[in-house]
Amino acid sequence: MSETDPLGSTAPDYTIDVNFNQRSLELEFSAQYLPILAGSNILLRFNKLPSGWSPMVEFRNEDGRIAVSEGPFEQVMVGRNQILAVNAHSDIAHFQIRALIQRGFGIHSESDASVIFAPWTPFKLSHDTEKERLITVEVTEGKDGLEVHPKQIAIHGGMRVRWDFSAVAGKHHQPMVAYGRPFLEEKPVDTQEFFGPHENFVYRSNTSVEGNGNNGIKGIYRYEVYLIDIRTRAIVVRSSADPQTDNEGDVMDPQ
Repeated sequence: MSETDPLGSTAPDYTIDVNFNQRSLELEFSAQYLPILAGSNILLRFNKLPSGWSPMVEFRNEDGRIAVSEGPFEQVMVGRNQILAVNAHSDIAHFQIRALIQRGFGIHSESDASVIFAPWTPFKLSHDTEKERLITVEVTEGKDGLEVHPKQIAIHGGMRVRWDFSAVAGKHHQPMVAYGRPFLEEKPVDTQEFFGPHENFVYRSNTSVEGNGNNGIKGIYRYEVYLIDIRTRAIVVRSSADPQTDNEGDVMDPQ
């Protein structure tokens, strides 16, 4: 079986909140500037949508004169309260993005259709290499348990981490990665610690775990790796050391 390309998945690399202000009836975009890495996926998460309204997104080029349906993305998937833009690739580096919500579905489908727009937000497409976007951590068998190589990694927004368990996972094993209490520069809104600096995990067969997204909170995140027996849900073996991820933060802020 051929190995799935971790960078070819639709897991979000960036998550942006779009909030509907019920008092001012305005749509608020949580980013003022958005530098992203080529090949990345962006999830727009719409919060507190009024009943009967649906989300949408628009793109235009840097000077604002040309509208581009999907912008630099290969495809745009629209859900009830979220939009996933997949695989950013373009020869053009600078775009603008605008989130909107509409009564019903399809702006001009009804004569009385209403639309609320967020402000246009500039974003830049950075053509980093795929190697720089993906860090692979090898999980091997050690004297006192599982070991990871390298033991310390550094990440920032748009990067993914792939833990490779192929050297240690057996037929009835499920690999797991779990973060513990971190050392952070600021207190997170969500105190759930297991995902560490990542927004989600992707499990690929029984050979790898992939950490995607970035919570934007700088600090040191310590974690453990496990192998679980899927028949009993018992831990078969765990990491013997205390590896860590140094999160340099999201790259959402302009430099």
